[in-house]
Amino acid sequence: MVHIASRSPPRVTRAARGHAMLLRASLIVLLLLLWPRPSAGKKKLYIGALFPMSGGWPGGQACMPSAQMALDLVNNRSDILPDYELELIHYDSMCDPGEATKLLYDLLYTEPIKIVLMPGCSGVSTLVAEAARMWNLIVLTIQPPVSSPSLFRIAITATLHNPTRVQLSRRCKDCGALYETEARKVFCEVFKEKLYGKKYVWFLIGWYADNWFKIKDPAINCTVENMTEAVEGHVTTEIVMLNPETVRGVSNMTSQEFIAALMSRLGGKNPEETGGFQEAPLAYDAVWALALALNKTVAPLKAKGRRLEDFNYNNHDITSEIYRALNTSSFEGVSGQVVFDAQGSRMAMTLIEQLQGGSYKKIGYYDSSQKNLSWFGNDVWIGASMPHFLTLSAVALTTTSAQLFF
Repeated sequence: MVHIASRSPPRVTRAARGHAMLLRASLIVLLLLLWPRPSAGKKKLYIGALFPMSGGWPGGQACMPSAQMALDLVNNRSDILPDYELELIHYDSMCDPGEATKLLYDLLYTEPIKIVLMPGCSGVSTLVAEAARMWNLIVLTIQPPVSSPSLFRIAITATLHNPTRVQLSRRCKDCGALYETEARKVFCEVFKEKLYGKKYVWFLIGWYADNWFKIKDPAINCTVENMTEAVEGHVTTEIVMLNPETVRGVSNMTSQEFIAALMSRLGGKNPEETGGFQEAPLAYDAVWALALALNKTVAPLKAKGRRLEDFNYNNHDITSEIYRALNTSSFEGVSGQVVFDAQGSRMAMTLIEQLQGGSYKKIGYYDSSQKNLSWFGNDVWIGASMPHFLTLSAVALTTTSAQLFF
C-alpha cells in the first residue's frame, strides 16, 4: 500500500494578508476614480433649443456644435454657476414654423422644465418669441425676428445698419439700399441711365456674394462689363460676426482659436458647405451670455429666498431677474463686444467696405455701442472727392480798378 502524505496549504502570514487587503482597497479606489459619474451635487438647468439642421437654412449644422462647445467650457468653470450644470435639449426645427410648432409643444409639455428657449431661423424665432411670453420664458435667438418683451437677439437686426448709414450719409448725403437679385436689375438700369460716376454713391447690403454683379442673370440684358462699370465705387455695410481683434474674451479664447476649435469639432467639414458656419460665433456667445446672466441672478435670488432650480412657467420673479441680468450684459465674445439695447437687440460693430477695381476693400468700422466711426482713409472716388448732394457755390469778392471800369 502506498501512502501519500497530505500537504497542508502554505501558511499566509499576517503581513501578506495586509498587503492583499491594501492592494484590493487600492484597486477599488482606482475604479471609483475612473468610473464615469455625474458632477457631484450639481443641479441641472435645461435650455430648450430649436436649431435647424435641415431645411431652407440649416444653420444648426455649425451653430449646434458651437453652442455645445460653449456649454462644455461653461460647465467646467468653477467661477460661473459652480452649483449648476447647463444642458441643451435640442430638436431639429427644419427651419419650418409648422414643424417648430409641434416641437415647441413637446419642449413645453415634456419634463424637465426649460429655463430659457434658444431658437434659430427667423420664421421659427418669430413663432417662439410670440409664444414664449405665455409661458413666462425668455428667448435668446441667433436670428433677428419681430420684437417681443422677453426676446434677446444675439444676432444683429437689419436696422442696426441704419446708424452706420446715417454716419456715412453725413459724408455723402445720397444713398440707396437694395437686395442682391433686385440689385442686378437696378444696376443694369443704372448703367443705361448713366446714374453712376462721380455724382453718385450707392449703398448696398454687405452679405452679397463678392461676384454678385458678374453672375449671369436672365432677368437683365447688361453685360458683365456694363455691370462692373456701373457698380464701381459702391459702399456696403455688414455686421461683424467674428471679432477682428486678437483678444481673449470671457471664454479665454480668441476668435481665431474659436474657429480652429469649431473646425476640429466639425471633423474637417467644408465650412462653405456647413450651414450656419458664419453665424456660429453668435451661437457660442449666446450660451455665454445666458450663463453669465444666470450666474448674476444667484445672489439676488438667494436674498429673496429663491433659487434658479425653483423656476417654473409661473414664477415671474425668477424670470424678471434673468431678464434684468441679460439686459445688463457686457462682455467680450468671439463675435465682438456683446451688449444689448433697451429693446433686447444686440449692439455690434459694422464693417464698411467699398468696391475698388472690381474687388471689395475695408474702408472703416462703425461701433454702434460707442457711436464711433473709424475711417481708414483708403476710400477711392471717381473724381477729386466724395460726391456732394448739392452743387456747392461760393461767393467771392473781386475788384477792378476805377480807371479800367470807366
